[in-house]
Amino acid sequence: MSAPRAPRPEIARSREQLLDAAEVLFEKQGLGFSLHDLATQAGLGVATTYRRFSSHDDVIRALHARSYSYFARIYDEIDTIEDGWGAVEGYLQRAIAVNNAHPAFPATARRMAHIDPGSTVGADLAPRLAAHVSRAQAEGTLRADVNAADLVTIVSELGVLTVLPEPARSIMATRHLRLITAGLRAESRVFGDLGETAAADMARMRELATQPASSGRPDAPA
Repeated sequence: MSAPRAPRPEIARSREQLLDAAEVLFEKQGLGFSLHDLATQAGLGVATTYRRFSSHDDVIRALHARSYSYFARIYDEIDTIEDGWGAVEGYLQRAIAVNNAHPAFPATARRMAHIDPGSTVGADLAPRLAAHVSRAQAEGTLRADVNAADLVTIVSELGVLTVLPEPARSIMATRHLRLITAGLRAESRVFGDLGETAAADMARMRELATQPASSGRPDAPA
């Protein structure tokens, strides 16, 4: 079988133009834009827009695929870092920087969980990150109870800060990344193991979530 042909240059250009416009619209109104809004923002005709993307979900899929290409470059970069901790920290710094520069990416990832729950985009990157985690743990620089999924989750969590305008989002992301990376260091384990008290911690969280709002206040009624 012959390989599929690459799209004509003008088609590729207009797709990228529309995805750039989608990111601009996201900053203005979230992901709730229509294809007509997208055509206007991109300066293209509605018919052209529908030829490139037949539905709003197709735009989300394309944005998600573009985010994959950005993150794949991060892995190529950290693969060249000699020490494991440098690779782990480099992944976190680069991934959060990409999210800050493209705040639509975290939102599209969340939407993809609904429109394409079986999507495997990005699954090939997980073993590469796990290898860097193992390297850092073998060096004794990363906590032994941390895994690659923890690092991906940290990036997702700090993706919430993309709702802030710049420069606030980058200032806060940098500040909180410093706090988090301190807790990833091997020496931080003296303050407790991540797995030993999970059940007790979950029970405590459930208790706090169902506690009356006035509980514990000195002026609370008896």
